[in-house]
Amino acid sequence: MGQKPRPKTGYLATPLTRDEQYRVGRLYREHQGLVKLMGRKMCRKYTYVAHDDLFSCIDIAFIKTCRAWDPTKGTFSTLLTVFSEGEIRHFIRDHNWLVKAPGTVRTVGQRARHMLNRGERLETVLQHLNISEKKLKEALVATRPTDHEIRGFDLHVCPRPTPWDLLEAEDDG
Repeated sequence: MGQKPRPKTGYLATPLTRDEQYRVGRLYREHQGLVKLMGRKMCRKYTYVAHDDLFSCIDIAFIKTCRAWDPTKGTFSTLLTVFSEGEIRHFIRDHNWLVKAPGTVRTVGQRARHMLNRGERLETVLQHLNISEKKLKEALVATRPTDHEIRGFDLHVCPRPTPWDLLEAEDDG
């Protein structure tokens, strides 16, 4: 049986043919351990996403990997990793999760929060970290604690005030 040529675009999202269903089923049985390993890895990496959702994303990525994989061009596990990361990021983006702030911003935010919680003045924090007031505000807002409702995928900001909010309240009062 000759395999019909794939369409140029969108073929990863089209329904599976009967032959593809058998091929995906066979590959899934062969790579069950890899799927479980990938799931555990992603659960550690994306702790704020429900495990069932992560495994669903990995299953979707597995099907896309089966369709796109060419044994002559690379390993199956590498392609599955790339597709899994992409599916999970699409899932997070589509369901309104926060994107992580860059490492330098998180570091500044954590240090500033620690210093402000110890009772240090704003000027001291700015001078010690050698940043502007605008950068400090960005860092504190970017690292603000959040609370996610997993079932509804709604983003809820934690009701606790940030150190920046407390400083603004002091200035107003």
